[in-house]
Amino acid sequence: MSCIPLFSFAQFSHVEVEELDNGGVVAGRTYRVYAVMQNEGDVIDAIFGEDGKPLEISCTSPFYQHPKGGGMAAEVQRFDIQNDATLAFDSWVTIGLEDNYMNSLTAFPPNTNLFGDFERGGTLKTNNGAWFVLPDKRQAFAPEDKRILIAQFTTTGKVNGLINIHGRTKAVTDMEGNVVSGAELIQAEGISFTCPQ
Repeated sequence: MSCIPLFSFAQFSHVEVEELDNGGVVAGRTYRVYAVMQNEGDVIDAIFGEDGKPLEISCTSPFYQHPKGGGMAAEVQRFDIQNDATLAFDSWVTIGLEDNYMNSLTAFPPNTNLFGDFERGGTLKTNNGAWFVLPDKRQAFAPEDKRILIAQFTTTGKVNGLINIHGRTKAVTDMEGNVVSGAELIQAEGISFTCPQ
């Protein structure tokens, strides 16, 4: 496991890259990328790229893309993984979840081809797009270890990533449900990572 902070921002701590043992069932190495927040309950609702703040995830060799997989983890059927071990190591992006089960991840703009090149093993790049979940979805909340899964990549090469994160701090409410503290904007930009580090 490799855990090296790359950038620090208020409420966002750093990115961690962890190698997942794929047992050699697919070529290359499999990496999971986590955004580490400062507090349990902090939220990531979008990973984005926009003018002046690009998003780009590239690799020195193609990303492994399973025919039954997808650019987003929400497109990977849990049932299919149980019947084909190689699908578990598909390359995808996400917020919090690793397959389709209860995963409300979607892309912006709707009906976009944001993942077209990525699904063919190439670069995922945008200056006007995002993958996101609604901020009230449980998958958006940092668990006790404060790590939110944002991607999995399998490749024989080296991955270089540049992302931007949008979210909010954990909201604290009173007895009537009114927010009394927290729920402050998290906007972390220009976050870079490599796999392997």
